[in-house]
Amino acid sequence: MEHQARLLWFAREVLPHEADVRRWLFGRIRGLSSCELDEVVQEAYARIWAADIERIGNGRAYLFVTARHIVGEHVRRSRIVSIELVADLESLNIVDDEIGAHRRLSGEQEVERVMAAIATLPPKCRQAFQLKKFEELSQREIAERMGIAESTVEKHLAKALRLVMQVMKAPAAGVEDDDGGKRRLWGLG
Repeated sequence: MEHQARLLWFAREVLPHEADVRRWLFGRIRGLSSCELDEVVQEAYARIWAADIERIGNGRAYLFVTARHIVGEHVRRSRIVSIELVADLESLNIVDDEIGAHRRLSGEQEVERVMAAIATLPPKCRQAFQLKKFEELSQREIAERMGIAESTVEKHLAKALRLVMQVMKAPAAGVEDDDGGKRRLWGLG
């Protein structure tokens, strides 16, 4: 396909869907910053431009699939992945054959540790934390819902974060430091 025809196809079939793919990614992946979102979109454009567009039946669908794959590749290359990002990736249905069973197990165990830590928080502290982190309410909204002052919400959130971080800093059962100072699961390292 000649350059001008490729430009017209790209402008007609791909570019109009940028806002939709941005909303889709931003709405499903909380750990993705706007800068990273820009990089995903630009990389998707570059890959689509380099592809054999005559074999692409639906430019919109191809854009979404390409963006999803780019996020998955980013996660595979990352050494540190936020818990929010791991949870959000499941909603994108990214299949990752390269992540070994031990990494999946380790991630699941970390999520279980966080949930167990949250379960041990004092009731009001736990409620404020869950409203903030899981329902994404503002401190004002949490105060209204719980019938307490915003300053009290702030204290509950600070206490919850401190307690959860203490639990997460402590070694998990079955985890040891090897010579390199890395934590690993028994029998899986």
